[in-house]
Amino acid sequence: MKFPGFAFQRRKSELQEEIDAHLQMAIADRVARGETAESARQAAAREFGNIPLVQDVTRQMWGQGWLEQFGRDVRYALRQLRKSPGFTITATTMLAVAICANSTVFSWIDGTMLRPIPVARDTGDLVSLQRGERSFSPVPPFSYLDYRDLREQNHTLTGLLAYHHDWITLTGGAQPERAYIANVSANYFNVLGIKPMLGRFFVPEEETRPDAVPNVVLGYLLWKTRYGADPAIVGKPIEVARHAVTVIGVAPQGFVGAMPGLRDDLWITLNPLGTNVWRMTHRSSSGGAVWLNVIGRLRPGVSRGEATQDLDTVMRNLVAAYPDDHLGENRISLDPMWRSPFGANGYMAATLPILLGIAGLVLLLTCANVATLTLVRFVSRRRELAIRQSLGANRMQLVRQMVLEGAVLSTSAGAVALGLTLWTSKTFAWFFPANANPVILNGAMDSQVVIGIAVASLLAGVLCSAFPAWRSSHAPAIEVLKAESASLSGGSRNRRLLSGLVVAQIALSLPLLLCSGLLLRTLRNLAAAHPGFEQEHILTASVGTNNAGYSRDEENVIRRKILDRVSALPGVEVASLTDWVPMTLSHKGEDAYPEGYVPHPHESLQVVHAEVSARYFESLHIPVLEGREFTKDDDEKAPRVLIVDQTAARRYWPGQDPLGKKLRVWGSLFTVVGVVRNSTHTFVNEAPEPMVYMSFFQAGYETIVQVKTAGNPVDLAPAVEQAIHDIDRRLPVFDVRSMRESTQIASSFAVIQSALAGMFALIGLVLAVTGIYGVVAYRTQMRTHEIGVRMALGASRVDVLRLVLVQGLWLTVTGLALGLAFALGLTRVIARLLYGISANDPATMASVIALLGAMSLLACYFPARRAMRRNPVTAIREL
Repeated sequence: MKFPGFAFQRRKSELQEEIDAHLQMAIADRVARGETAESARQAAAREFGNIPLVQDVTRQMWGQGWLEQFGRDVRYALRQLRKSPGFTITATTMLAVAICANSTVFSWIDGTMLRPIPVARDTGDLVSLQRGERSFSPVPPFSYLDYRDLREQNHTLTGLLAYHHDWITLTGGAQPERAYIANVSANYFNVLGIKPMLGRFFVPEEETRPDAVPNVVLGYLLWKTRYGADPAIVGKPIEVARHAVTVIGVAPQGFVGAMPGLRDDLWITLNPLGTNVWRMTHRSSSGGAVWLNVIGRLRPGVSRGEATQDLDTVMRNLVAAYPDDHLGENRISLDPMWRSPFGANGYMAATLPILLGIAGLVLLLTCANVATLTLVRFVSRRRELAIRQSLGANRMQLVRQMVLEGAVLSTSAGAVALGLTLWTSKTFAWFFPANANPVILNGAMDSQVVIGIAVASLLAGVLCSAFPAWRSSHAPAIEVLKAESASLSGGSRNRRLLSGLVVAQIALSLPLLLCSGLLLRTLRNLAAAHPGFEQEHILTASVGTNNAGYSRDEENVIRRKILDRVSALPGVEVASLTDWVPMTLSHKGEDAYPEGYVPHPHESLQVVHAEVSARYFESLHIPVLEGREFTKDDDEKAPRVLIVDQTAARRYWPGQDPLGKKLRVWGSLFTVVGVVRNSTHTFVNEAPEPMVYMSFFQAGYETIVQVKTAGNPVDLAPAVEQAIHDIDRRLPVFDVRSMRESTQIASSFAVIQSALAGMFALIGLVLAVTGIYGVVAYRTQMRTHEIGVRMALGASRVDVLRLVLVQGLWLTVTGLALGLAFALGLTRVIARLLYGISANDPATMASVIALLGAMSLLACYFPARRAMRRNPVTAIREL
């Protein structure tokens, strides 16, 4: 392989040898004619001409002279930056922080939205299917039979997979362990493009076939932690929920499942033990047969719109063929995986792009600040630039070298930002509480982030140096060389440019501060908002009764023993059972229809549901507005009853008394026996959704013990756990924690928004204040002689103070006016992230304007005070 650099050096050597040979021949010829050696050498050199010029012209003719010129320019830029270490360190630090802010948020976007399913092939071709009205955290929308027909009858997808996310207990070891499991279709891994690290994945005949010993695929992390990374694990039996299963494969490292932002630890088929046989053979949306999430892969050249039409056509045919099984909303909608409503990515899609835009404002603000410093620095070098112009350098050469200085500066900042991002990209998980499992949201540090840093560095270098370089090289050399020191301010044009840069910094800082203020107010409002239930003095504990090998009747006996034992503990005021903890991102929904009601086409009558025992509402201080609460008599032998909240009552029986009315859920009729006050399901700022509560002993699946304590609930945790183990030591107990701790995850997204916006706004405020301070101080210094003359002619110190402050005040007011117009547009973008406050809240707006204005005036005051304390005689002499 030939390297251009080596060939260039060889040709340079050959050129030098040829010049030397030519000179030697000319010298020899003159000596032969009788000249002395010295006179012959001088005459030959004069005759040949300017040797460096000949070398430059020749290298340019080769077409590679630019490389040598570029190298010289880089070395020159480095020398100039070394001469100004204060400027170099300050500018590099500011740019590095701003670039890192952008690269950090981008790494989070890359790790979530751009890579919604790590390790999967071509995730841009994957689409998430939803039936009915689009919403975040919806319930699984498809039955197995509908999924099968959609898979077989569509013409726009190369594959369609189905899965159901749940948790289970790993038994068979020294200690039970909770794991997250997915029931999946046989083509699950194939559609995603995942290859096994060990063994194999499922085959088609295993999809619906129950086995005495089902097959299971382990996740990489579970294989490594619980099973010691056993390379011979394939073919070995393990125990899951007291059932023997056989490991047939291990998924590759990094793959955690198909639900974005949520982790699966192992995968099993849809009907491994035959317990899902009813679900596998029915379609009814009101009978529990709807339980699967579905993901498709688009055929090459097919758009999401075309696939939506195709799948919607198939679904309409199914509705026509089975009308009784498809009541309510049945239209199909498709989302790219980065915006999937299932999992955690849907929330990220609403937050991270806005934060990236705010980080972009920080970068622009930083560039304006560094450009101000750069312009001052270039102006101070005007005499040097003028001398170089007089020696033959044209304006473009000077501009190129000055821009290259900015590029070297920004490249250094980019390198520092790259090192910082290696750490900050991992901080995403810090915003989520440790109990947020199975949420797994991490930033990614890959080639896309590196390219993003490189692009940001390049743009920053151009923005920081191009315009200052062009402006500072504008004046003719003769005028600069004639000018005296008083002209070092660079003339009125450069003063206007400096002022414009300061105005830009203030204008960019205002929307940053305003957005931060609004988001911080939102966080405060969310923290102060009452979710409709008690969070203090509440302890919850998950118990794996459904994974302990009990029959249904035995499980209910154990549950009653747990309830009685925990209720008798000292310090326990009220104990109850439930299968759901609010505000934990869990979302259980089901179609519900009043008795005799026929829904309209495309009408969704879905409700959120929970199964709770007696005294549940008492423990959470949720008042019963009508009727009664559940009692111990509402068990599996009693008539099915439920309690609705206010939203459900208004939706199903507007203007009527709901007590005694019947609601069909899961194919069975439940009688309404009470109405309770609305409470929060997932987020405080969510739109109200209808909620129904069923008796725990009639419909409960999971078991969560809920305890209201007299004191600190955490202090009672060991006693509660011990009481459960006293009943059966095999019972796995998880997530023993306070209600306040459990609900922290619901505010995590608001914390991310507020924390980052606040940090960016603080950076913006510091940059704006330092920018206006630097410019006012510089311009005041340039007017030292003028100020001395004014004071000698009778101007008071107050007059001098007023002169400087008015100059700064004009810049501040102009920047605030422009920034306010910009802010009004930006706040509309973040309006959907706000809670309890308007995007144009006058109090927040006035506070931000007052803060930025006061800080700007304070920055102007110090140069003004220094100027008015100068001795007039000393000031006049500084001409």
